[in-house]
Amino acid sequence: MNEQEQPRRRRHRLYRTSADWFGIAAMGLLMICSLVLLVQLMSTKLLTDLYLILIEIVLLLINAGHVIIQLPIRRVKTSKLVCGLLAVILSGLMLYGSVAAASGKSALLAIAGKNLQKTTSYVVVMADDPARSIGDTVGYTFGILSEDADISANNTQALLDDIKDGLGGRVDTSTYADLTSLADALYDGNAGAIILNSGYLTALDSLDDYSTFTQDTRIIYEFSTTKELEPIKPNASITSQPFVVYCSGIDARSSDINIQSLSDVNILAVIHPRTHQILLINTPRDYYVPLARNGQRDKLTHAGMYGIDESAAVLGNLYGVKADYYARVNFAGLKKIVDALGGVDVNSDYEFTTVGMEVPNENGDGIHMAGYTFTKGINHLNGEQALCFARERHAFDDGDNQRGKNQMAVIRAIVDKASSPAILKGYQKVLDAVSTSFITSLTYEDISSLVQMQLRDNVHWNITSYSVSGEGGMEPCYSAGGEELWVMWPDATQINTAKGLIQQVLNGETPTLPQD
Repeated sequence: MNEQEQPRRRRHRLYRTSADWFGIAAMGLLMICSLVLLVQLMSTKLLTDLYLILIEIVLLLINAGHVIIQLPIRRVKTSKLVCGLLAVILSGLMLYGSVAAASGKSALLAIAGKNLQKTTSYVVVMADDPARSIGDTVGYTFGILSEDADISANNTQALLDDIKDGLGGRVDTSTYADLTSLADALYDGNAGAIILNSGYLTALDSLDDYSTFTQDTRIIYEFSTTKELEPIKPNASITSQPFVVYCSGIDARSSDINIQSLSDVNILAVIHPRTHQILLINTPRDYYVPLARNGQRDKLTHAGMYGIDESAAVLGNLYGVKADYYARVNFAGLKKIVDALGGVDVNSDYEFTTVGMEVPNENGDGIHMAGYTFTKGINHLNGEQALCFARERHAFDDGDNQRGKNQMAVIRAIVDKASSPAILKGYQKVLDAVSTSFITSLTYEDISSLVQMQLRDNVHWNITSYSVSGEGGMEPCYSAGGEELWVMWPDATQINTAKGLIQQVLNGETPTLPQD
């Protein structure tokens, strides 16, 4: 071989075809996407070390295989093209997985470790009042509750100061001793407008003489203050020691999940991670119980007006146990979650038709009336149907007791659907619905520890539920200014049964339900 031929051959060996360059580019894309996926999965802290190692090995083998095929010494164009196309497809899947991991982390961060308390008050006028905004109330007398009776006196004062700033002068007020007197002042014209905490607005609707209050009146101004309570620290023993979660379902006008509101669903979830036991104790909203803040007796649902921590404390006192965490969902959010899941299959104990009830509009701009008929057995429900199913009580002789059972049936159906492969079809919608409709005081670290435990042990949870009930009658309620309302008296025998079941789970035993 002469010296002139050597450079020519060297140049021939290093020559790259379009197939070579495509393969190299696809291989580089694959490496970058693999790294992005791995970093995203590690940042979620949801996978165990074993899962991460297995994923790393798989990614390494995939990338090594592409490197070998794309080596310059391999001259088969077809294999390079096929391998390059496969790399592009895999890169797309990895990017999809990276986005999914980032979305999951973002959703968990949005709902976890929340310990905010939002207090909202409304300026309310009669429905036919000409005032459309706070600027139209010049010269009005504003009715307010006395400081002793107002659960949000500080927020009311802040609202009055805000109104003064807006109107540029003094604001006349009239003080009333209780909620019904305040409402009467608006009806009678003694007050042009009244200031009400959002929880009081719902409480008025529950009174027979004021059941049309929301239809008779109109909100022209909303004012809120938000404060963050003491931050919650991660629990290092959450995967080994039992804990209790207070689960609250609110039915607030506002879509803000942090708002103080009546709690229509009140469930204590007692969880033992080592024995894989979950006990759900449902307590009717009308249970007549002492408030934790002052010992005054009231409906359980009214405790929510003083904050979710008050509701948790009331139930804790009732059952002799402390709720370590809380989880809260807005009924409007329940509708979105079920729709995002593509509907759920709920088992109904009875055939029944719901009484027409207010449910949120699809676009969130108001409410409309809805009613549905359900058959005994399995019903496939969309979000609105599930909401009506969970809220109905008037169709049953057992009233609120059956509603509690129906609510737990909906919860069980949501858990079943959410833990099935079907969730992958619309996971983004589910995450969006959960992140705006659900909050919990469980920290991100707590949740990631529980997820890792589930992946590591692949356990099956034994879920047991028990509902307490009682007889009903009229009793004075603190939050209604001492007015007599229909309540449910706690059944001491059933309360003791619930206490026993709770202790069985906390002690690491399997709860034994009483025989009917």
